[in-house]
Amino acid sequence: MALPELMMVDVGGTPIAIRDTATIDDSDKPALVLLHGLGGSSQTWAFQFRALSDHFRLIAWDMPGYGASGGFVRENPTAEHYAHTISAVLDTIGVFKSHILGQSLAALIGAAYAAEYPDQTLSYTFCQGLTGLAGLPDTERSKQRKKLLKELRNLGTEKFAEERGRNLLGPDAMPMIAELALTIMKRAPLGAMCQAIEMTAQTDFFDLASRIDCPSLVIAGSLDPASPLSTGRAARRALGEGPIEIFDRCGHYSCMENPGAFNSTVKKFVGLIGD
Repeated sequence: MALPELMMVDVGGTPIAIRDTATIDDSDKPALVLLHGLGGSSQTWAFQFRALSDHFRLIAWDMPGYGASGGFVRENPTAEHYAHTISAVLDTIGVFKSHILGQSLAALIGAAYAAEYPDQTLSYTFCQGLTGLAGLPDTERSKQRKKLLKELRNLGTEKFAEERGRNLLGPDAMPMIAELALTIMKRAPLGAMCQAIEMTAQTDFFDLASRIDCPSLVIAGSLDPASPLSTGRAARRALGEGPIEIFDRCGHYSCMENPGAFNSTVKKFVGLIGD
């Protein structure tokens, strides 16, 4: 299946853009919600829509402030603000239980959703996730937050993508995949990216993980500079027993760099969980 057309969902007067494979025939398929990271969009999941739509009802959003989605008024939204928005979107489209997969910093958003809405979360996948800054000492947290924001604002999204985005990909990433990832990243709006960084500065994944009580999967890339193997293994320990899948020679975007293995892993994991 090609990428579904964007549709708008009203959340308290704010439009949120999503892609949804829902049809009459999808009524009995489990819902899998795909959450993109800092330089992503719903287009990040093109290879998943193509391969997994026969098995799941796939739903991907443009994070608040991205694409056609309206943004938060406040400059420093929390992971819970994003999670509450996801919940409102899913309620509106009639999805009351779902599997949640969060990539990169969206792993924090997915974790907040799983912690806040345990009765609605069938499973949680920490996909090459970040663990946030809130667990650091205040001085170090403030230092890293300011550094990230300054770098992003000084470079702008296009230069940020070129200078930082390319380094996120593994050495075997095909040129076509690299260009697709960078094109998506260049379209990410600066203000919304800054809000997402503010969210990470206020979030501690390990605190959220202690509240997650559902089956969980951890995905890692062996050459991921943003979420190294040590992070994935720490996330696995924090979430308790469960599988960890490591994709050899993948950078930060295994869903695009090695979609065959990625899709097979997600399909197997989600397929084992009942509703």
